[in-house]
Amino acid sequence: MISLWLFLTYLLMEALINGVFHVVSKRMKSQENRRVSIFKGILERLLLIVGLIYGYPQVIIAFGALKIGTRFQKNSKISNDYFLIGNFISLLTAILFAIIIKHFTASF
Repeated sequence: MISLWLFLTYLLMEALINGVFHVVSKRMKSQENRRVSIFKGILERLLLIVGLIYGYPQVIIAFGALKIGTRFQKNSKISNDYFLIGNFISLLTAILFAIIIKHFTASF
C-alpha cells in the first residue's frame, strides 16, 4: 500500500515539476530542447530519489560531478545532454541492480 502511495506521489511531483518547467521553458527554448530537458530532469530526480531512499547518499556526489563535468566540456548542448542522460541511466541501473542483489541475497 505504501509503495503505491509513494509511486502516486512521485507521479504527482513529476507532473507538477514538468508543468512548471513547460511554462518557464516555453519562453526560453525550442520545442525539441524542452523534450530532452524534461526527460533529463525526470532521470535526474529518479536517480536521486532511488539512491537516497535505498541508502546510497553517494549518488549526490556522482550527480554533482556529472553536472560539473558538463560545464567543462566545450561540445554542443546536445552532446552534453546525451552525456548526462547516458550516465544517469548507467548510475540508476547500477543502483537498481545493487538493490536487487541485496534483496535476493538477504532472502537466502
